[in-house]
Amino acid sequence: MTATALTLLAVLAVVPVVLGRFTRTAPPWRTIALAAGMIVVLGVAAVFALGTDRVTGVPAVITYFLVALVAVTGGTAMVRGALVTGGIPPWRSPGDGSEDVAGDDAESVGADRARTPPPAGTPPAADAATSPDERRDPSIAPLRGGRVIGYLERLVVVGALATHWPEAIAIAMAVKGLGRYPELREPGAAEQFIIGTFASVIWAAAAAGVGQILVR
Repeated sequence: MTATALTLLAVLAVVPVVLGRFTRTAPPWRTIALAAGMIVVLGVAAVFALGTDRVTGVPAVITYFLVALVAVTGGTAMVRGALVTGGIPPWRSPGDGSEDVAGDDAESVGADRARTPPPAGTPPAADAATSPDERRDPSIAPLRGGRVIGYLERLVVVGALATHWPEAIAIAMAVKGLGRYPELREPGAAEQFIIGTFASVIWAAAAAGVGQILVR
């Protein structure tokens, strides 16, 4: 059963990377289906983990490695699925030439809106009436790196639970909230921040839980 549980974790680490790009241009239900399917597979892995003896040595190292990968790669699909379920598109339409807006950290959408240039043909007077912050170069973001922040956030969750120091999660969330505060004033940014963060943290905690069952 240990081998089966580890195999399922390996599948969860790879599938989001392979299928994630395809869901961008697919109907929204496929994004939700991918996230739901991953939850089911993780649950099955937990069931198999419950029926195993405690893993030690090399298998334990492999377990920690796979759990970290599952948390990082799977979190992207979970955040996108949560956003689509909540009626928030995690990326812009493919026809507008934009890149993935939410990545796996949904609050990046607010930052993207903040640096969107004014529409073509905007009267100079209207531009002059805006504040210096609103006239900032659209290529300069007040806070960038949402995808990397999401990866690091989930690694912190896994590490905190593995070392039995859950307080580290609260510290990471506080730092993240303070850093994103200026962007949270953008319309809709707070909702995206909350949904993205909760989906990311819950998935990472669930993955870490399966790992803890195996190495208990």
